Formats: sequence, C-alpha cells, structure tokens
Amino acid sequence: MIPFKGRPPPTVMWRKGEKNLGIDERYNIQNTESSTLLIIPQVTRNDTGKYVLTIENGIGEPKSSFVNVKVLDTPSACQKLQLKHVSRGTVTLIWEPPLINGGSEITNYVIEKRDATKRAWSTITTKCSHTTFKVTNLSEKTAFFFRVLAENENGLGEPCETSEPVKPAEVPGPVKDLAMKDSTKTSVTLQWSKPDFDGGSIISDYVIEKKMIEEKEWSHAGISKTCEFEVEKLKELSVMEFRVSAKNEKGLSDAVTVGPITVKDFVITPEVDLSDIFGGQITVRIGHNMHIELPYKGKPRPTMSWLKDNIPLKESEQVRFKKTENKISLSIKNVKKENGGKYTLILDNSVCRKSFTITVITLGPPSKPKGPIRLDEIKADSVVMSWDAPEDNGGGEITSDLGEWHKVNAETCIATKYTVTDLEAGEHYKFRVSAVNGAGKGESCEVPATIQATDRLSSPEIDIDANFKQTHIVRAGATIRLFIAFLGKPVPTATWSKADSDLSLRADIHITDSFSTLTVENCNRNDAGKYVFTVENVSGSKSIAFTVKVLDTPGPPGPITFKDVTRGSITLMWDAPVLDGGARIHHYIVEKREASRRSWQVVSSKCTRQIFKVTDLAEGVPFYYRVSAENEYGVGEPCELTEPVVATEEPAPPKRLDIIDTTKSSAVLAWLKPDHDGGSRVTGYLLEMKQKGSDYWVEAGHTKQLTFTVEGLLENNEYEFRVKAKNDAGYSEPREAFSSVIIKEPQIEPTADLSGITRQLITCKAGSTFTIDIPISGRPAPKVTWKLEEMRLKETDRVTIKTTKDRTTLIVKDSMRGDSGKYYLTLENTAGVKTFAVTVVVIGRPGAVTGPIDISSISAESCVLSWKEPEDDGGTDITNYIVEKRESGTTAWQLINSSVKRTQIKVTHLTKYMEYAFRVSSENRFGSESTGAVTCKDEYCKKHSPGSFKILYTPPKAELDARLHGEIVTIRAGSDLVLDAAIGGKPEPKVFWSKGDKELDLCEKISLQYTSKRAIAVIKYCDRSDSGKYTLTVKNASGTKQVSVLVKVLGMYFIDNGLL
Repeated sequence: MIPFKGRPPPTVMWRKGEKNLGIDERYNIQNTESSTLLIIPQVTRNDTGKYVLTIENGIGEPKSSFVNVKVLDTPSACQKLQLKHVSRGTVTLIWEPPLINGGSEITNYVIEKRDATKRAWSTITTKCSHTTFKVTNLSEKTAFFFRVLAENENGLGEPCETSEPVKPAEVPGPVKDLAMKDSTKTSVTLQWSKPDFDGGSIISDYVIEKKMIEEKEWSHAGISKTCEFEVEKLKELSVMEFRVSAKNEKGLSDAVTVGPITVKDFVITPEVDLSDIFGGQITVRIGHNMHIELPYKGKPRPTMSWLKDNIPLKESEQVRFKKTENKISLSIKNVKKENGGKYTLILDNSVCRKSFTITVITLGPPSKPKGPIRLDEIKADSVVMSWDAPEDNGGGEITSDLGEWHKVNAETCIATKYTVTDLEAGEHYKFRVSAVNGAGKGESCEVPATIQATDRLSSPEIDIDANFKQTHIVRAGATIRLFIAFLGKPVPTATWSKADSDLSLRADIHITDSFSTLTVENCNRNDAGKYVFTVENVSGSKSIAFTVKVLDTPGPPGPITFKDVTRGSITLMWDAPVLDGGARIHHYIVEKREASRRSWQVVSSKCTRQIFKVTDLAEGVPFYYRVSAENEYGVGEPCELTEPVVATEEPAPPKRLDIIDTTKSSAVLAWLKPDHDGGSRVTGYLLEMKQKGSDYWVEAGHTKQLTFTVEGLLENNEYEFRVKAKNDAGYSEPREAFSSVIIKEPQIEPTADLSGITRQLITCKAGSTFTIDIPISGRPAPKVTWKLEEMRLKETDRVTIKTTKDRTTLIVKDSMRGDSGKYYLTLENTAGVKTFAVTVVVIGRPGAVTGPIDISSISAESCVLSWKEPEDDGGTDITNYIVEKRESGTTAWQLINSSVKRTQIKVTHLTKYMEYAFRVSSENRFGSESTGAVTCKDEYCKKHSPGSFKILYTPPKAELDARLHGEIVTIRAGSDLVLDAAIGGKPEPKVFWSKGDKELDLCEKISLQYTSKRAIAVIKYCDRSDSGKYTLTVKNASGTKQVSVLVKVLGMYFIDNGLL
C-alpha cells in the first residue's frame, strides 16, 4: 500500500510502460482518499518491469513515483534464432538472449533437434554457454527443425524454434517469402528473399519454373540473378503455379511453390498516404506559400481532380497541380484568407473512385478583443484589466494578449485578464489591448478614458448572519461543513487552521474571492477541536474561531504509570483522555493480562478516579495493564502498558545493561533505573561477573550510581556481566548485558576533526600569533607529530605544542612570512597512521624586487630601468612599484613615480654628466620593501664605485652586405638594385645613402628603410643613368663612418652570370 496526500483528494493512475492498468480487469487496484494498492494475482515473468504511479488533483503539476518489480521465473523464449552456416552434415545456429531472464542470470542454453517427419525432439547439448552453437554429425538426407531453450536457476524457459526445416547438405536452402508482385494479361512478376543459408558457396542463379494448374509436369520459365523475375508469354486468364529454386556450385535447393495465380491485369484500389499530415490539417500563414505533396498508388493509374469546399478547383497562376508516377502535389502561392477550407483529392480508375480530405487553416492576425475593457481593480501601483476574446481568432489559437500603456513597452499575457504593475501613484494612464496569435498582432481595443492609479482599500470583513453558530456539534460518521463569507479590497487571502494540531487530510477546503468552505466527511473524535478562519490583506486581518464537538466514544487515556508495587499489589495512575468524545467521562475500565496469555480480565469496570490499586496479584507473575474511558456513547480506545510488571516487594531489574568501554584490564558498565522500586527506595546496585564458559557468578562491586568500572580483569579474556537493584526487601532479578565482551584495549584508527577550520586555511598578519587547535581521537591515544612542509616542529620561544588525549594545539607567536606553508598533523597508534594538512598564510610586506636592476637605452638625459617581480609578494598581490633617484654627493632621495604598475620605467629629465643612484620598492596593501641603490654615470666620469653604471658612447659602424663586396657590382637594366648594410653606434647615429654628392630622397623610384641596425635603399627598374658610386654615411657624436659601392648597369643584351 502506498500512502499519499492532497486536497482535494487526487486521482490515481497506475501504468506499466504505455499501458493504463486501470482498464485491464486482471489488475486489482484499491484506492482510498489517502492510499492506493495494486494487486497482481498469479504473476508471471511478463509482469517484470517498472510500474509508475501518477497522482493529480488539478492543483500543481502531477506527481509520479515508480516501483521496479522483479518476478522470479523461468526465462522467456530466446530471440531471432537463425542459421549462420550450413554445410554437409553441420549446421551453425545463432540467437539472441531472452528479453526477460526470469529474475536471475541465464546459466546455459539447451539445444534440441527434430526430424521433420517426426514429432519427438532429441537433445543435442544441455551445456551451451554462448549464443552460438555448431551442430555436427547430421544426416544429409534428413531435414531437421532446431530449437533453443534458455535455463536459469528456476528451470528451463520457453523454446524458440526455426520456422522451416533445414537439410544439412551443401546445396542452398530454399528461397523465402515467394509471392506475386504484379501481373498483366500475359505476364506474372514474382519476387522472393534470399535463403537463410547458401550451402557454403555463393548462390549464382535462381531457377524459375511454371505449370498450369491442371498439368503435372513443370516447364522451365527462366533464370534470374536477382530476387525478382517476370514470367512472360502467358495465356490470359490461365491459372498457373510457379516455383523457384536457388542454385550454387553444388546444385539446386528445394523448390518453393506459389499459386494458383490467375493471369490477368493486377488491380490496386487508389490510395493516398496522409501519414505526414497530422490530423489531416495543414496550417499556413497568410502571405506565405503552401505546398502539399502526397504519395499515392493505384492500378490502373488513377485520374486526379481537386475540390475546395466541394466545388471543383481549377489551376491558375496562384494554384498549381502536379502528378508524377507515385506522387501528387498541390501548390498555392501567396496564400490568402479565402484559401483556407476543406480540400478534397479525388482519385478514379477502372476499379473505384475514392476521395481524400485535407483541411487547410489560414493563419492571420486576430480581430480586436471584444470590448469594453473592464477595470476590475485599481491600485496605486497596478491595474487589473479584463476583456472578452476576439470574435475572429485569425485561424489560430490566441497565444497572448498585449496590454499597452503609452509610456511603457508592451507585456504579454495568455488569458483575458492581466495585472499591469509598476505604476506611479496618482499618475493618469491610458490602456489598450491587442490579441496575438502565431501570425502576429491584431487590432487594438482601447480604454476611452484615462485611469488614475490610486489605492481603493478596505480592511477584511467576515460576513456572518444571525443564524451563525460558533459551536458545531455533530455525531461521529456525519459531515462537518463550515461556511464563511468575507469581503475586502484588495481581495484578502483566506486560510484555515486548527488549534493545537494540523488539519486532517480529509478536510476539503474551497476558497473563492468572496467565501470559503471547510468540509470534513465521516468525522470522528479526532476531528473535534477549535478551527480558526483568517482573512488578511494589506489593510489588516480578521479571524473567527469555531468549536467543533464530535459526539463519539472517548479517545485513549493519557500514559499509564504505576507506583507502590508490593507483593501482590500495584497502584496504577493515568491522565484523562485528550478527546472526551463530546460527553463527560463516566468512569474507567481497568483490565489486566498475564504476559503468557492473550485474554484480558476486567479488574474494575466502574473506576471513577484516575488512580486504582490492583490487589490479589499472583506473586512473581508478570502482568500487562490497560485502561479505557467510557462516556454515554460507549467505551473508547484503551491505553496499554508497553512492558509487563511483576508485583513483588523486590525492585524490578535494572533496564538495559550496556558495556560502554573497555581497557586491557577494566570494563565500564552503564544501566537505567528499574521501572519500579517494590515499595521501598532503591539503595544500591550489585555488579556480578563471570568468565565466558563458567557457571559461577562472582561479585564485581557495589555502587549507588548508574555506572561502574570493573577493574582487575585479565587481558584477552571474555567476560559476562549482570546487575541487580537492591531495596529494603532484597535484590531484584538480574539484568544481563546483551553480549559478552573480550577485555582488551580497543583498536580505533586515529582521526582529527578539521571542521572548525574553514577550508583548512588559516590567514594571519605578520607579527601576530596564530593557533591551530584540532580535536583528535583514537585508541590507544595516538602519538602526535607536527611538521611545516618537510621540517618537523619542536617547541621554541615562538612555537608551543600542547597535546591531550582528545586535542592538540599548535601556537606560533610573532609570525613571520617564513611561517607560511602547509602544516601536517600526523597521528599514529597501533591501529594506523593518518596525516592531516592545514594551510597557513602569513601576510605582510613584500620582499625586495628581484635584481639586478637593468639600465638600458641610456642617453645624456634619460635611461630605462627594468627589474623582476619580488620572489616574495607578501602573501597578497603587488599593487605598485615606487621608483626613486639620488644625485651623487647627496643623501636625499627624490621620488620619480610611486604608482608604477609594470616592471619597467623610462626615467627622463636627468642632468647631463650627472651621476645618479636609483632604487625600486615593491608595495602591497601591507607596505613596501625597497632594493639597494644602483648608480648611473656618464662616460666621462673617471671614478665610479663597484657595481655602478656609465653612459657609454660607441663610434658608428657600417658594413655592406656580402653581395655588395667587390670592386664593381653589375646589374642588368630593368632589374631592382638593393643596397643593404648593417649599422650601429651610441648614441643612435644619423644614417643616409647618397650618389655622388647628392643624398638619395624617397620617391616612386627609390625606397628607403633605416632602422637602428640596418640601412636599406632599393632603386627600382634600373637603367644606365643609375650607374655610379653609392655611399652610406653613418654619423654620431663619436665620429663618422662611410662605406661605398660602385654600381654598373648593363644594357638589355648584355649577359653576365654574376647579376644580382
């Protein structure tokens, strides 16, 4: 049985796959308002599968759950038994496992054969473990059927047989599925499928034979290489038989016969395939093109005609028909609204005339909504609008309505009611509504006047009339109906509740905008109580309470307790029932039952108080007791003691003796107080023990507590324990521990609780103290080792390690950046070794930038400083670098830039011939750290300290490309002359190419390219006037360098192997 809940009670549906089990008489479904039960009698393997339960009540989405059922049975039949290979005396079978394995794995397969002339099957093998088997030693002259049965632990399943007998010869098997494909007045077309096996060699031909029905002899009709053949030159209306044999190199197969067949024209009734047109409807937008293409068949070929709304349809520029050998099409260009309707295709041949209908829906924008627009509710920030759907939906479903306001974009809704939100209080608005479908937006319906957004509020009111009763009294089994009308603006939300408990699942609540009802059918005492109805809106709330009395028998009394247990008597006490059934409790019925019996005996049937002393009890006999309340409607449910009680002066035995811990020489015991003390106070407890296998209990100790440690036990010995309670009358019966215990130190693998350290990460600022405090456990107490990375930690002035049996603490004072890293806690005892890691990040100022600082691009007034990021970033990102300079002979540092983001800066505005020292500081949010000074001098400074830098001047240099070496460079007229040289010098020199005394200028004929390392001149389409001496000049403050090359341009007919 599956419980569920929902209000109103949901409907229930059981399914298996796509099958609804509720319509199948085989399944017994028993539903209540809160549960469902599915019963399947006489299950078989076919009942295995997934059963889906779906419940819904129209509120929210349907809920589904499923149960997987596995039926233990024999397997179902195997699948697709085929002949893979047939040769002389052998057949190879292949198959697929059963779809249903019967709830357990397939253990093996049984293969059997049967002579086609007999009925008895003989077993070939019972131990086949694969889905293929080769059958040997078969008679070549006998045809055999074969079958396979799957077997599991529940037995043999159903068999799977071959459909045709097989002869284990080398000729092919018979062809399959021989049938007539077509016929005319003088011919018959046959078709068939290949044999299941080819006899071990390729099938070369198919032999076709024929005979009239009254003839005995077969005549040759033809040979085919394919699985189709047309037998011609037959007599009209003659009745024929045909047979086909497959042929390979060993001979012909057994023939397969088809017939009788009458030779005449083969007639096919006209048919059209409408499967691609769902529901026989086509939807097309107005203005688009429509094309319908339908496969058809019919013999003789039918004629075609179209009707629209039962009127003949003719071709035009807009409407076109087309017909091929197997398809018919209808095309309409630029569809208009009037093109929608019912289209009928009529096919007619000499056999019959048939018609096929297609509905075309033209989809256009809908008409405007039916007005006037109703303003159902106006608030300061919203307006609730409603309207009626348009008369014309444009041929399609209205998908949304657009409510528009002149200052805001449109919003969509799917019903004929909409709440416009986000209005400004006091503002005036205008509204209009348009219907929208798949073709677009239709005309608008407008509210003629402007609407002011203001609140019109009223607090909730409960409308009750003069006949209203706040106390409702009903008999058990009747129906409770509570009806309340209310009002308020905005519409209040209404809720029902029940004081001191939840509403029953049987309570049916119905709420509208103006009233609410609560209905409870077939009520009982549990439905009695105080019901509260509350309505609430933004203006306030209001509640009203109903008292419901259900006239019924009382509920069970409160829990039963007892006291004053003595020899032969016990005093019972109880509380009155929470539910009195709507009437006064007259009295109580007290009953007893011996623990060894089932029948109850009445002790008192007229007890008027909530206490009763039961006397004359047999000493030492355990009794159960129960109490029932009675009112004018009858006896209610009883309340029963869960454990029997023995009436004796000795106390009851202690409850639940547990062995909560052991060591190698002791055991810790704990127990609970007895249920009763026998009439005098329990003064103490006696502990006893014995070794496993011994018959003698020995005293282990006395205590007044509920725990005791037994010491002096022998390690690895097994002991049993028991405890007795003691009062003035003596000792109680003993309570033994649930099981014996072996005395030894428990072996518990050590572990640590890192849950108190978020993500196992601790962050602190340099100079502060950090603490790693971790709870630990393990038996015996583990040995604790702390490591920072690979270094074992020991106690120093800064490092303190404190360890107890259940906690270890590492304290590091005055933390430094070097204290960052992974701290490993290793716990080790005889049960194992475990290591735990905690990452500590000490955040502080960054380290110095990584040097040396490189000085480049030095000139008389500037230089470029470059450096690398510091190896230690202080545990947080570097925010910037600070660059400073100091002139030689001074001690004051001057700031160059305090917000450098990159690791390079160009320093400008330096004084020529002045010696400078530079330093760079890295900075994060905790501070900065600078490098040492780096000195920079000009080249004329004769003295400089170690590690200083000078501004260097190098003379200019120029070297011609290797192709320009030689006394004369020759080039043919019309070619390009390339003058290339490597250059250098500091400061960067001035460079130019010249011819004679004239510097080359950039023009259409001459291309110039100067860099710090190369000087290139290209003279295009050279002629004889370009012959001469070309000079490269490189000049700077250190001097001048010139190199020259002599160029000779040869005429068009001059050939020289040394041309560039």
